[in-house]
Amino acid sequence: MIKYQTFLKNNENFNLEQKGNVICIGFFDGIHKMHKAIFSEAKKIAKEKNFVWSIITFSEKVSDFLKGIKNTLQSKSNKYEIIEKNYKPDFLFEIEVNNETIKLNPNEFCLFLKEKLNVKKIVIGDDFRFAYKGQGNISHLQDFFGVENIIVFKRIFNISTSLLKNNLAKGEISEVNKIIDGNFTARFERNSENSFLMKDYNINIANGKYLVLIEGETLQIELENNIIKLNYEKELLDIEFLKKV
Repeated sequence: MIKYQTFLKNNENFNLEQKGNVICIGFFDGIHKMHKAIFSEAKKIAKEKNFVWSIITFSEKVSDFLKGIKNTLQSKSNKYEIIEKNYKPDFLFEIEVNNETIKLNPNEFCLFLKEKLNVKKIVIGDDFRFAYKGQGNISHLQDFFGVENIIVFKRIFNISTSLLKNNLAKGEISEVNKIIDGNFTARFERNSENSFLMKDYNINIANGKYLVLIEGETLQIELENNIIKLNYEKELLDIEFLKKV
């Protein structure tokens, strides 16, 4: 996976070898079943058409940028590691969210996709909005690229990042794992000799005892205020949550 940062400028050039590009666009926070379905569809189309396939995401949520907060479920580094390991897109483009990029109008954004990224087909969720104040929608993409080139996945309301956050706050790990179709994994960083603090997550997991998987070993841990007590030599631990006990 080749990762590019883009400021949506006309003078930016990307080495796409002149191949057509199938893209997914979204923030993809807390990668869940719907995100996985979108990635798989884009990858399948690219293989059939002999195109490359790419994920277009954002340095942060536009709503967070405007409010000056951080309200994401995952750290960027962890999200990108998951994407590269499990889905292997040819390219990942991270749009830098700033006062200039958020002011592009829908047509300018579509022109960038077409002229700079050689986009031929787009796989998207039906609630996707883009460009200045969210003026761009599915209809804009269909008008610009053609209805047949926009593959739309309808939103499923019991699969969402907000639902993931709510279930984590209640300690409903089994429900979380159903939504993401896997084990929820959090990265913890040592903050004292025998304790680790959840790193780069702007969420809370309910205090309590959990069955977890650490480096292939199943353990029971107690979590309090996103801190766990563990006797491990490593500075960073990726901990898979199996269930609350």
